[in-house]
Amino acid sequence: MGVYRPGGAQIGASSFGIVTLGARRGPASVTLFTDTLDLRYGPEWERGRGWVGARAQFGGTAGMMMAPWTDGAPDTSRARMAFYEGVEGGALRYLPGGLYAGGQVNARLYQLSAQGQSVSDGVSQRRILSTDALVGLWRPQIQGYARLGLDVSDVGPSPHATVELRGEGPWRVAPVVELRAGIAENQDELNLSRLGGLNPYVVPLAGAAWAEWWVEDYAALRVGPRLTAGSFELALMSDLAVFDGQRAVGFAALGGWQKERRFVDLSVGYAPWIPRQDDVGRVSVYVLGGVDWGRRAAAP
Repeated sequence: MGVYRPGGAQIGASSFGIVTLGARRGPASVTLFTDTLDLRYGPEWERGRGWVGARAQFGGTAGMMMAPWTDGAPDTSRARMAFYEGVEGGALRYLPGGLYAGGQVNARLYQLSAQGQSVSDGVSQRRILSTDALVGLWRPQIQGYARLGLDVSDVGPSPHATVELRGEGPWRVAPVVELRAGIAENQDELNLSRLGGLNPYVVPLAGAAWAEWWVEDYAALRVGPRLTAGSFELALMSDLAVFDGQRAVGFAALGGWQKERRFVDLSVGYAPWIPRQDDVGRVSVYVLGGVDWGRRAAAP
């Protein structure tokens, strides 16, 4: 049985912690992502893999709806608690040359409860059915995918497309380049992309708050050198993002240590030019550590 138990936090203008506890036996896994329970069955075969899963978010933090920002500061007047239950399934086929292709479907029922003074609709429900086709590439020095899909919800259909690409050199001192981009139409507050922060749940922008911007169209570049020395890594990254008629720049120092399944990651970011109201900082820190069940997978 594999066990997965990291914990950490992003600390900055708004701070949040995360704890993950997971157990896996063969293709079946049970994982608690802070306040989201995930049950999953994911068998692999010679030329691909599939999965089915069920999730329940019971803490009210889905999509960071409880922590919106407006004009460079937290905006409690827009805050809501968001819960959901959902099921999903999909399959990938491995192709020659490190390529893969497949699709997935996801259905969720959200419950939103008002938090801010200006929100007066109490508790509401929202249903979202998402379907996606995707193609990707996995090689030791380059990984990426493109996804094209459609969300169908109570507010209507919403097409979307996203691309992610990461490349790094094989040397001890090597460049790292990451590109993320997305376009969409008719999205609402639940399925807008979250941009800002240093954690892996967002489009990254060092120095910004966790999910500071909720965006429909975006392109984000992260680039910089990385040094590897035994169990340690250090990288100095620059972030540039353009989104919905805005742009932002951030700078980050990323450090990591790993020995077998134990690891610690520490990131510090600064965004000197993003809009800020009085007494709201431009620095964010992200730390994560624990025991992993396989950080460096050999397949996509």
